[in-house]
Amino acid sequence: MTIVQAERFYEQDKKDYELGNNKEFLSWLKSSITDGYHCFMGIDELQKMIDTIANWYEIKYPERELEFYEGIRHMDTDFQDTKRISNVMNIKQLLFRLPSRQYSLMKCGYRARGWSHHMICDDAGNPKLKALIFMHIGKKNVEQDIMLCEELPYFSLRANDVTGDVFVDYDVKEYLNGESNLSLEQLLKIFEEKYADELDFTELKECVYDHDTNMELRHRILQLVALKLLYSRNTIPERGYERAKRFINEFNKKLGLTLSTEEIDEIMNRDYSNGEKWELVTKTFVDENGEEHSYCTVENVNKNDVGNIEDNKGIKGLVKSIFR
Repeated sequence: MTIVQAERFYEQDKKDYELGNNKEFLSWLKSSITDGYHCFMGIDELQKMIDTIANWYEIKYPERELEFYEGIRHMDTDFQDTKRISNVMNIKQLLFRLPSRQYSLMKCGYRARGWSHHMICDDAGNPKLKALIFMHIGKKNVEQDIMLCEELPYFSLRANDVTGDVFVDYDVKEYLNGESNLSLEQLLKIFEEKYADELDFTELKECVYDHDTNMELRHRILQLVALKLLYSRNTIPERGYERAKRFINEFNKKLGLTLSTEEIDEIMNRDYSNGEKWELVTKTFVDENGEEHSYCTVENVNKNDVGNIEDNKGIKGLVKSIFR
């Protein structure tokens, strides 16, 4: 882009990556909380998360490195032996440096009212200590049975906090038709279809909804990181776009996400020329001594002749003042 086109590019920046100005995001978050989402991060911390990740990528891919890829060589020998750190600044290193709640959102594990560590055997029979979340599933009709068999009015449901895989024990197995490998989402569907009159699975519904909303929140926050990288004033639009694409590709590949480049592609592909078309042209002029001179200039070839004449007059006047 030309300088003028870049100015028009930045003029269209709505600063949606500044959450206080993003009415659409704030409306979505408010609606999600109204629907039962237990949000564990405030707007200020979400904003810090956007800023931290964007800053990380500007350090990871500095201007001089991107210029090198563009074929620009610097004569400054101070950085001749400098090594790239982009391979070292991987996503694992970034996550390690995030505060606890920001890391939890990036991890997007399942949350419940309780959690504990349990010794569980893997497929090979080896015992391993794993973190499990647990919640209570209430029994609606337990009052008429409690005198007969002293049955508890609830049972505990446990699941892997990362994968959401249900730990199928005796109590859970009673409500399944031989299924042994299922997720919290699948179990919720079974309960809703078959046991809505028998069980109170409010905590399970909350857990699944919180997880789904966390996933959406993470997606929205990371898309705004890409937007902040694109519109960064620390660079030019082309390099901001390159950083944003690298960020999206790396997060999709390493974390299995579905971030999209559609928004930043559309922004970069807009026409910022306002009908202008600039080309490098060679021109000549005759000075007041009758000598002919050549010079190169960038010219808007779509301008009318009057505009070109005025431009040429200005250039001639400038060159005359130089040759005097």
